[in-house]
Amino acid sequence: MNISTDIWVWIGALGTIAMFSFIFKENPIYRWCEHLYVGAAAGYAISVNVKSIVDKAFTPLFQDGKLIILIPIIFGILLYARFIKGFAWLSRWPMSFLVGVGSGLAIYGVVNSQLLAQVKATLLPLNSVDNVIMVFGVLSILLYFFFSMEHKGVVKHGASVGRWIMMITFGVSFGSVVMSRISLLLGSLETLLGNWLGLL
Repeated sequence: MNISTDIWVWIGALGTIAMFSFIFKENPIYRWCEHLYVGAAAGYAISVNVKSIVDKAFTPLFQDGKLIILIPIIFGILLYARFIKGFAWLSRWPMSFLVGVGSGLAIYGVVNSQLLAQVKATLLPLNSVDNVIMVFGVLSILLYFFFSMEHKGVVKHGASVGRWIMMITFGVSFGSVVMSRISLLLGSLETLLGNWLGLL
């Protein structure tokens, strides 16, 4: 057995054990590590944002001389005008710009990824068993959600097949989530037993 002498390995291992202690009961050690984790994450996020401001605003403006960067800088500063009484209305301009651009990008992303891309992926040539199963499965699931006619006869059987396909899909998705969580657990155990205690 070769226990690690690296201080950061010890900190990570003890933090992992402290987090796992929540399995038995919530305790002060777990809460302290939880607060430490949240604080470290917040500090890291602040440092990343500050670096982003320096790299994308101050460096292009002062070192590269790109005066066009003044427009987003002014818009960003105007966002804080809402905290100054009498000038709060100035924050509406950058906010409306952000909402407009954000809405446009979101609508494009949703339409492209959740509608056009899925329709394109379903329009398959029926030249293989996989393609036939895919097209038949999609049509049967759509038939399950088609409420303009009563589900009886062929429609009822097709809708039943669609329901079974959805249940199988949900089961596979749940299994994937469980497997991803188990892989995280195995990674933590590998860190504890391998890197820290040297048992692996």
